[in-house]
Amino acid sequence: MSKSLSTNGSVSEPLRSSEDENEDPSESSASEAFRKILMSVGEAGKYQWKAFFIASFCGMFFAFNSLAAAFLAATPDFHCRFQSLNNTDLGSNLSWHLDEDNFLNLPKCDYFNVDFLNISNESSSNFEEHDDNLVKETCQSWVYDDSVYKSTIVTEWDLVCDRRWMMTSAQATYMGGVLVGAVILSELSDLYGRRTIVLISSVGFTVCGICISFSRNFFMFITLRFLVACFGSGMFLPNFVLIMELVGEKARTTMGMLYQGFFGVGFCLIPAIAYYIRDWRNLQLAISIPSTVLLLYFKILPESPRWLLSQGREEEAVKILKEIAKTNNQNLPEEKELHQLMSRIRKQTHSSKNILGKIANFFKNQAKLLKTPNMRRRCLIIYFSWFVVSMIYYGLTFSGGNINASVYLMVFLSGVVEIPSYFLSCLTIKKFGRRINISFCFIICGIACMLILAVPKDMVWLNMTFASAGKFFNSIAFGVAYIYSAELVPTTVRNIAVGTSSMWARVGSMLAPFIVDSLGEVHYAIPSTVFGILSLMAGFLDLLLPETGKIPMPETIEEVEAMDR
Repeated sequence: MSKSLSTNGSVSEPLRSSEDENEDPSESSASEAFRKILMSVGEAGKYQWKAFFIASFCGMFFAFNSLAAAFLAATPDFHCRFQSLNNTDLGSNLSWHLDEDNFLNLPKCDYFNVDFLNISNESSSNFEEHDDNLVKETCQSWVYDDSVYKSTIVTEWDLVCDRRWMMTSAQATYMGGVLVGAVILSELSDLYGRRTIVLISSVGFTVCGICISFSRNFFMFITLRFLVACFGSGMFLPNFVLIMELVGEKARTTMGMLYQGFFGVGFCLIPAIAYYIRDWRNLQLAISIPSTVLLLYFKILPESPRWLLSQGREEEAVKILKEIAKTNNQNLPEEKELHQLMSRIRKQTHSSKNILGKIANFFKNQAKLLKTPNMRRRCLIIYFSWFVVSMIYYGLTFSGGNINASVYLMVFLSGVVEIPSYFLSCLTIKKFGRRINISFCFIICGIACMLILAVPKDMVWLNMTFASAGKFFNSIAFGVAYIYSAELVPTTVRNIAVGTSSMWARVGSMLAPFIVDSLGEVHYAIPSTVFGILSLMAGFLDLLLPETGKIPMPETIEEVEAMDR
């Protein structure tokens, strides 16, 4: 008998017989027990699809806030505000400040304090050489071009020049919030349930999102964005785990990939919304108020019966299983058989629920994930894959400025290529499996990113084509990573493993804006080259992982270690 059964003590002992002693370990595992229950009540019927749409539509609102920084924190053209130009019409009176490409060449961060209106075109380009008495001064205020953006946090709080790092940090701190939510709220959902944490997170997400519009300063803005990201992660990840625990192995592929679909829809909608709402406060309100629909979760979101059984809450689990069977026009197993199956899943020991206990439990689970050879190999490779896929996902999306592309168009195209990638992956992942799919997509994405290095910056459409191709295959890899990471680890640590994987993804996405902004200033193709190299590395490492598509999800670490790799 497997260890998961023997730990059930006297409850399991009556089930043992001479036939049981010779049965295959996989047949006696908790994962096999729950699979049999799902086969009886329906593995992918009406109930599961209903739960799927209920759980997954939160992704659209999560996408709104995850990508909003491209517009909320956009930096328009700007120049120093000079005392001598206070009453000057820049367009009509300062045309001599346009270079041959019609770009303004007025100073941006520091300037020589002279009367610009009295300088001729010739002298303006040469006066520095002829006057040694000129004093360079640092700009204290700026004039911003409002032809594209009516207002952004950059124009409102002057996040330019020596304060430019604050603009970059707006997205980085958001991803920091996603990281914190992935670790802490994922751990709490293992303790208190998927539904409980999603309900709390949906309230926090909605309230904080609306409050962002009324931020009085930059610190208040990034603090509220941090909380929105934290609560958004607290909805998105536990809801994903909930769906994975409600369906059979055949439906995991389809639902796991399509779960990202609503995020893709939000990806496409946010540039359209931002295009018509050019004021950042109004834009934030426009993407936050609709999220109040998430409060319907209090009425319609179910709990995971698999989690309830693992916590020994059998009555609640049976109630949900009966509802699943009724909706799917199926029947529960016979009472005796159901009792035997549930006894295999029942968890006798419960995690400590005090604060110190939660912290200790987190590090204890981390140690479990890395202690044994197979688990260590699986976790380290999938962590690196998540780190890379998320960095490239957001890096390519926000890289429009580096290749002279419109941010509205670049974000829109990134979303457009994402949606068909999910449907295509549903077909290819069934035929070729998880391992080959994620490896192939990483490699092709890496090649597409590397090709940008060979294309001149002024060939905008060709660069956008390579960037979009990279984003297409990166999106497939991202979707497969969600499924793969959930299937590679056992139920007892699955949520914390998915949460830790997402944590590494957020580290990658936190670094993405700094790579795009800082390295992009040196050369437009350096960010894409970095993304390409990392993607190729991830693709080859993923070949060392096992295929998981045609086996039940493991319940214990012992089951994982009994496998080849």
